[in-house]
Formats: sequence, structure tokens, C-alpha cells
Amino acid sequence: MTVAQQFFIFLCATTMTFNCKADYQLPEPTDVIYRWDDQFQVTVSWYWKKPDNLPKNCTVKYAVSRYELPQSVEPLPRSLVNHFTVKYFTEDEHSDHWNISIQAVLDPVCSHWKESRPVIKTIKTSKRRTELVTDFRCSLESHRTKCFWKPVNESVKLNISYRTSEEHDKIRACDGSTGHEKDICYLNVNNLNFGIYVLVETETGRNTLKPKFVIPLPKMNITEDKGYLDLTWEDRGPAVGKCGLNYSVCITECNKVRTLHTKEPPLKILYNKNCQYKFQYSVQTDQYCIPLSSDLSEVITHGENRSPDEMLTVIAIVVPIILSVSVILSCYCFQRNREIFCPRIPDPSTIFKEMMMTGNRDSKSIPENLYEAVPEPTEHIILVSENTIPQEIS
Repeated sequence: MTVAQQFFIFLCATTMTFNCKADYQLPEPTDVIYRWDDQFQVTVSWYWKKPDNLPKNCTVKYAVSRYELPQSVEPLPRSLVNHFTVKYFTEDEHSDHWNISIQAVLDPVCSHWKESRPVIKTIKTSKRRTELVTDFRCSLESHRTKCFWKPVNESVKLNISYRTSEEHDKIRACDGSTGHEKDICYLNVNNLNFGIYVLVETETGRNTLKPKFVIPLPKMNITEDKGYLDLTWEDRGPAVGKCGLNYSVCITECNKVRTLHTKEPPLKILYNKNCQYKFQYSVQTDQYCIPLSSDLSEVITHGENRSPDEMLTVIAIVVPIILSVSVILSCYCFQRNREIFCPRIPDPSTIFKEMMMTGNRDSKSIPENLYEAVPEPTEHIILVSENTIPQEIS
């Protein structure tokens, strides 16, 4: 055997040995298609051909991931079947399309086989995603569910429909969405045993979402009672059924903030009449029910901020003013009526001087204001002595 023949035989043997130890790659899935079952649910399926040389003890599964951006990958559970069904909400994803990656893998690892290359498929909605509403919320009533929202464009007509997460449920129109009530409609759902999916649609765009459920905010009443403030709430209505409620109240007392909680109103707090109180509150279901909460209320005020020595301040300012005004008025009245309070007394020397100069008292007119003595009454008496005859003396 020549050297060339020996080298050829050695090369063939080496190649066969290398191939025996080499890894085999699974073929990739093909014919990937998708079908929208309704506006919220899509089913994706594909075909995969099993290699003839794959050992029978090797188990092939399909790894499916969906993503919009490379950094936001959402893997789904591995499956033995060549299809899957998934819910998709444009409001959550903020997009009208997303990509899925399908890959055949061995679970557990088997022999020298490795997973296939991933196949990428883009899934699109029937209409482009459009921002039509914001703050879409619902609350339970006695026999139905009330939903309300804020439209992005008031002039655009919206068609709103819904379905529950119950299997085989149909899409239905939201009652009242085209009626006289603005931005309100009603769902024929009276419990939260199933999720609710909502479709908001126009002729050119659509948006799918899961509404947020809230508790209608009950009205709070404030009453004063013997140095306390009693906080009470009106009937909570049928929105929470027999569920218990937790009340959370944010209180601002003289600019000091604190939060109180109660399960059984009324909530009593000490009342300082020198403080202004500000209240904001919300309610939540207890731990035994589906977690629901209300919005935060508007600010409610009660009382006014006053200084504790405000009365002393008022007295210190007002009383001196009153006294000053009183003194001024008294001086004015005294000056105006001084002739009454202090009559003028004539000078006696002047009167006598005039009398001496004229010598005629009768002809001299007596000043009107001259004091004249009133004549005193006189009586006649008889002096009587011993041994004498009584004589009348006048």
C-alpha cells in the first residue's frame, strides 16, 4: 500500500470519527401563520418536520417569545404543540404590532443535538393603534357595570364594545355608548369573577384595553360633637357588595399632616377650634375581597386658623382705640356745653364800684345773674318777765 493510499484511509477515518462526535442542529419551524380569533385574541401556528435521525428518546418542545424591542422580551412557557393562543392589548403594549420568536429546543438536552435557529414573525392588528381615550375606568352597580373615560378628541365618534375573559364569550356593544349620556356606557356584567376586555374603535383606528375598576367615592360628612369632629360616610352602594371597606383620611391640622385609617366609621378626632382642618380621603376593599380602591377625594376644609391669644390681641388693640375716641368725644361735649357745666360768676368788686359811683341803688339795674337773698319769714313775740304785765313787742 502506497503512502498516498494510507493517507487517504487515515483522512476518511478521521472525518468519520469527527462526524460521529459533531453536534446536530434541529431544523427550524416553517409556515408560521397567525389568525385573530377576535379583537383581543390571536392564535399562531407553524409546521415542524422531525429529523429522521433524531433519537426516539429526545423530546422536542417549542420555545416562544414575544417582544417589541430587544430589551423587552417576554418568554412564554415551552410547549409540546405547534401552536399557541395569546391575548394582546394595544393599550398595554403601546403598539399595533409585535414580533414573536419560535424555536425548536430539546428539553431536556438530548445527545449531541442542539436547538434550531429562531424564526421571527411579525403580528399586526387589523387597524392601526390610535390613542382614543384616557383614564378608562369602571365601577360595579347593582345589576351592571358603569364605565367612563376621557376622550382624546371630543369630535370623534367612538364605538365601544367588550367581552369577558370567560371562554367562548362573544363581543358585545357597550350599552349607552351612542346614547345621550356622554362618555359613559354600561356593561351587562355584575361581578368581577372574569376579566373584562374593552375595544374602542373608529373607522380608521382602534385601541384595546383592560379597564381599571374603582369604587365610587362615598360622600363624607363632618359634624362637631363635644370637642370632637365626627367623620362619617354615606351609603357605599352596591359597588363592593358585602366586602368590607378601609377608609384612609389624610388630615392637615394647623399645617401638620397625618393619616388615619378606620374600618368602622365614624372616625373621631380631637377638635381644636383655633385650627383649620383639611381632609382628603379614599376607600379600599379589605383583604378578603378583590382589591379595589376609589380615587382620592377633593380637599374638604373645616374651620379657620386662629392664634390662641387672638382675643387678647383684639383687646389690646381695640380697647385703647375706644378709650381714645371716648376721651375726644368727652372733651368736645364739655367744650360745647361749658356754660352749663361751669357758669360765669360776676365780679363783686365791679358791682360795688358801680353802686358807689352812681349812689342810686334803685336806678342801677341789677345784673340778671346777681345773687339775691330770699327774705326770711319773721314772727312777733311777747316778752314776759316776773311781776310785770306782758307787753307785745314788735
